[in-house]
Amino acid sequence: MNQPLRILMLLHMPWERNLGGSRVQLELAEEFRELGHEVEKFDYYDAFPKHTSSRLRELFCPSFSVKAKDFVQANAHRFDIIDAHQGNLPFSKQELGFKGLLVARSVGLYAFYDEFAKQQNARKPPEKIKTRLGNLLRSWQHRREYPLYSRSLQTSDLINVPNHDELAYIRDIIGLRNKCVVFPFGLSQQRQKAFTKAIQPVEVRLANKQVVFIGTWGPRKGSRDWGEIVMRVKKEVPEVRFLFLGTGFSVQKVLEDLNLPACDWIEIIPRYDSDELPRLLSRATVGAFPSYIEGFGFAVLEKLACGIPTVAYDVPGPRETLRLVDNSLLIPPGNTEYFFQKLIYLLKMEVENYERLSQKCLEIRRVFSWDKIAKETIKIYIKYLN
Repeated sequence: MNQPLRILMLLHMPWERNLGGSRVQLELAEEFRELGHEVEKFDYYDAFPKHTSSRLRELFCPSFSVKAKDFVQANAHRFDIIDAHQGNLPFSKQELGFKGLLVARSVGLYAFYDEFAKQQNARKPPEKIKTRLGNLLRSWQHRREYPLYSRSLQTSDLINVPNHDELAYIRDIIGLRNKCVVFPFGLSQQRQKAFTKAIQPVEVRLANKQVVFIGTWGPRKGSRDWGEIVMRVKKEVPEVRFLFLGTGFSVQKVLEDLNLPACDWIEIIPRYDSDELPRLLSRATVGAFPSYIEGFGFAVLEKLACGIPTVAYDVPGPRETLRLVDNSLLIPPGNTEYFFQKLIYLLKMEVENYERLSQKCLEIRRVFSWDKIAKETIKIYIKYLN
C-alpha cells in the first residue's frame, strides 16, 4: 500500500504534550505525518467542548466511549485506521460501521493499574473521611467502566502495548495470542538534540551530587518510600541535593510526606513545560524512580537520554530500558535499602566509571527513537489492514 493512510488517534484525555498518556499518540501522529500519512484526533475536549472540572460531573455525564462511538459512526468512512486508547471503543466494527483496522492501544495496561490500586487499599486504607468518600465514588465509577477495557481488547483487530509484561498478560491470561504487538515509547530527533545540547560535562554532573525524580507525587510513584531514601542518602553523602520535577502537588505537601522542613538541598517543581526539561536535567548526577507500576516510563527514558544513570524498581516499563543499560540499576520493588545503597554507590563513583555508565545510557537513544518506532508501527498496521 503506497497511498497515504488516513489515521484517527482517539483518546479520553486532552491532546497535550505535557501529559504522558496523550503524549504517545501526539508524538507518533507527528511522525506519521512526516511519513506522508494523514492523522486526525478525537480527544476529551472534542467529546466535551464545554468541560467544567467536577467530580460529580465526571461521575454522571456520558462516558467518553459513548461520545467516541457517535463520532466514529459519523466519520468511519474517512479513516483506514483507528488507533484508540484501551477502553475508548468497546464496540465491534459492525456497531461502529467501520471497515478498516481497529487498534486498541495501551500506555499502561488497565488491569495492572487496577491490581496495584487494590493492593494499596488493602495494605493501607485511607484514614481521612474525605479520602474514603472519594474512593467510594471512584470505586462506583470503576465498576461502571471496568468492562469497557476488556471488551475494547476483545473487539479490536490489533492490540498495541508498550512492554513485554503486558504482551505476556494479554497472550497467556486473556488469551488474545495472535493480535498483540509491543512498541515502546520513544523520543523525537528534535528532543534528542535538545537533551544532547543541554548535557553538562561528566565532571560537572558528578561534582553536583544531584538526585532527580520526575513524576506525579503519589504512592504509585513511591511517595511513601522517599522519606527513608532521602534521609539515608543524605547521611552517607552530606552534600547531596534532591530535585523533584512535575509532582503535581505543592512544595508543602511533598515536604510533609518526606517529614522534612523547607531546606536548601531539596528543590520541588510541581509543574514545568516539557520544553524546559533538558535544562532542568542538565546538571543532574543520578536519576531515581521508585515507581511500582508503569506502562513504559518516559521519566526513565528521558533521564537516560541525558546520560543520567537511573535507579528504578524492577517493574513493567522501566525494565524495558534499564535492562539494556545495566541490570543492577533495577531494584526489587519496595526494597528501599537496596535502592538508596545504589544511589549512594552512583553518587560516589569515580569519574571514569561514571563516564562509561553515562555513555551506555546515551546509547539507548538509538533504540527508542520515534522515527524508527513510527516506521515499524506503520508496517505492522499495513500488514493487519491487508
